[in-house]
This record gives sequence, structure tokens and C-alpha cells, in this order.
Amino acid sequence: MNFAKLIYAVKKTYIQVTTSIAFYPIIISMGLFALAMVTTYLDRISVGSSLINKVPFLKIDNANTARDLLSSLLTGLISLVTFTFAMVMIVLTQVTTSFSPRLLPDLLNRKGSQVVLGTIIGTIGFIIVVLSNVRTMSAGPKVPLLSVAISMYLGFACLIAFIYFIHKISNEVQIGNILSTIYHTTRYVLDRELDSGSYHEDWKEDEEFYLVKAWDSGYFDTITSKEFMKVSRKKGLKLRVLVHQGTYLLKGEPFLKVNKPLNEETQQILEENVIFRHQETIKENYFYSFKHLTEIAVKALSPGINDPGTAMHAIDYLLDLLCRLQELRGQKVVTHKDGTASIIYAPVPFEKIFYLCTSSIRAYSSQDVAVQAKLIDLIAKVSKRDKEDKHKPLLEKELSSIEEASAQDMKSQEDIAFIKTLVQQAREKYMSHEPSERREK
Repeated sequence: MNFAKLIYAVKKTYIQVTTSIAFYPIIISMGLFALAMVTTYLDRISVGSSLINKVPFLKIDNANTARDLLSSLLTGLISLVTFTFAMVMIVLTQVTTSFSPRLLPDLLNRKGSQVVLGTIIGTIGFIIVVLSNVRTMSAGPKVPLLSVAISMYLGFACLIAFIYFIHKISNEVQIGNILSTIYHTTRYVLDRELDSGSYHEDWKEDEEFYLVKAWDSGYFDTITSKEFMKVSRKKGLKLRVLVHQGTYLLKGEPFLKVNKPLNEETQQILEENVIFRHQETIKENYFYSFKHLTEIAVKALSPGINDPGTAMHAIDYLLDLLCRLQELRGQKVVTHKDGTASIIYAPVPFEKIFYLCTSSIRAYSSQDVAVQAKLIDLIAKVSKRDKEDKHKPLLEKELSSIEEASAQDMKSQEDIAFIKTLVQQAREKYMSHEPSERREK
């Protein structure tokens, strides 16, 4: 059991390290530090000077000039990295206060800013090593010619990287780009799921399954499918997931079912491959994107922000994603090459996601005609895509809730009448008792 916990801790630590804002800066800094060691060695054995002699315009053989140049570069880059970190903190603070704190993991995971920070910090380390070798090398020339030349080019590279950073950070903080990134990431994941052919409406297993309770508290994030499938094929193990990804589990709560009696070996396999995490990453769990878009819309409708345009923008993206989610019918089943099941996930909770998204926005927009009209349009178009009328009762209830909320909270009778007209039109056009084919005509 201790070995299983160790494997789980290693996997969890690996995910946390690779998604940390410090991951790429540390890797790049270590690479440039190693480069400094190599170039210093080449200068000591006079290989660097022979290379620089072939391009004499890069040659700086005066020790005072080299020291002054490197000192100026070092001072400027330290100021640059301070300003860069300050910009990052300002952006993160603005995103947290204006949009949603749950957007931070996705922003921190973006590699562009990490590469810029790593380049500047690594160059600082490189210059420190080179500066310490001016007039101090026991062998070779007094000035490490190759190292000084590379330092100049790294300084130019840092300036270019900083310009790119300013451009990137100014775009990332714009709410339109934040919404677009969430939307396109989720759309890609949903399209991948739709094309996978892994969803089945009537998947049945005749074997007896045994209940497994959660061995720890936390958010159920994902299952390492490749590793689990290798083991499950050898052991003949099948796993049925009882909860949806992103669900918070208490220790001892019903969580999984397996087709074999639970023993120490099976428990070890589960603990090694089922990941609990406290970050919300859309690429691992597309359900989080609906929460993020809803939170942005609700935050935009708050009195402190008062930005209904952003809310309507988020509703447009929610409409597209909900229509795609609606096409994921049944439950996801990960199978082996011979078609036998390995992992059977819980059915897609479309109605729950739909209700949580629309009800949260409705509660904060009951006095805004434009946002209410957008919600009505969303419900109508989702109903149009509901070919078999599976979700019609929920959609009808949500329309009635919008009509009721607007009648209670809107002060203008003209606004109330306008919302009632839109609701009636949506019912007549998209939610009549006629078959879906006739409604489309």
C-alpha cells in the first residue's frame, strides 16, 4: 500500500511541477548556466578566442570594456526581470478580481510567459558567471571572448523576449481573448470526444461489480488511462466510475466499482492511477470550462463590474459548447483493441450542467433585458438541437423561470411584455409538440 501511495505521489507531483509557473524558467536557467560553464571552458583552452578571431567585429579584448558592458547588461536585466514579475502579478490580480480566480491555473500554464522569464533569469545567471571570469581565469586570455560575445546576443534576445512579453500579456488580460481561449480549448476537447467513438447509450456489463469507496478526500480529476489499461488487460480488471469528473469526494464515499473483489493488489492499482487534484484544468476535464464561462458571466453582471456585454459574450460561447455537449449521448467507455471495456465513466450530466449554467446567469440578470433575451435564445437553440426532445421538460421549466423572474424584478411593463413575447416565440418555434423534423421546416 505504501508503494501505491508513493507512485500516486510521484504522478501528482509530476503534474504539479510541469504545470507550475516556475517549471520552464528553471529548465531554461539551468540550460544557460550549463552553457556558461561550457563557453568558459572553451575560453580557458583558447578555443573561444580562436573562434572569435574569425569574426573580429565581435571581439572585445579589453577587460575594462568587457566588465563595464557585462555590468550594464546585468543591471538592466535585473530591473527587467523585476518589472516582468510585477507585470505578471498585476495581470493575475486583475484576472482574479475582475473575472474569476479559477482562471489562474490556465494563465500560469501558458508557456510563452514562462519562456520569457526563463530567458531573462537564465541570461542573468550566464552574465554573472562570465563577469566572474573577467581577469580571473587561471589560463587563457584575461577576457573570455566567446562568453562575452554570447552575453551580448543573449542581452538582445532578452529585449526581444520582453517586447514579446508585453504584447502577449496585454492580449491575455483582455476578456475577449480569455473567453476565446476557454471556448476553443473546450471545443477542441469536445470535438475530440465526439470523434473518438467512445460514447455508448446502451452499454451493459453482465459481470458483478464490487463497490470501492474513496480512499482520500479531494476532487476526482482523471484516470491515467494508458497505464491503467496496461494493468487491467493483464489482470482482467474493469472499472466503473460512479461520479463525474470534478466531483468533490469525501473519504469513505462511494466512488468506483470493479469487476473483481477488492484486495490489496486491486486497491494498489486504483490508488496508482486515479488522480485527485485541487486545480481545474480544462484539457483534463472539459466540465470545468462551463463553470469558468458561467463564473465570468456572473462576475460581469455583478454591481461592481456591470459589464453585460461580457456576459452575453460568455453566453454565446456557452450556447455552442452546450450544443456540442448535447451530442455526447450516453457514457464514455474506454475499451481495449478487442472491444472489451476497461473504464466505464458515468453518463454525461448534460441537464445538470445546463441548469447550473443558465440558473446562475438568470439569477444575476433578471433585470437586464439584453442578457435575458440571450438566455432565451440559448434555450431555444439548444431545444432545436434536441432532436429526440429528451431535455424538453428542463428547457420548458427554464423558460418559465426566466418569464417569472423578469415579471418580478423588471420595473418596466414594456420590458416584461418584451420578455414574454420572446418566451412565447421560442415555445412556438422550437418547443411545440410537433416532431423535430417539422419544427426545422
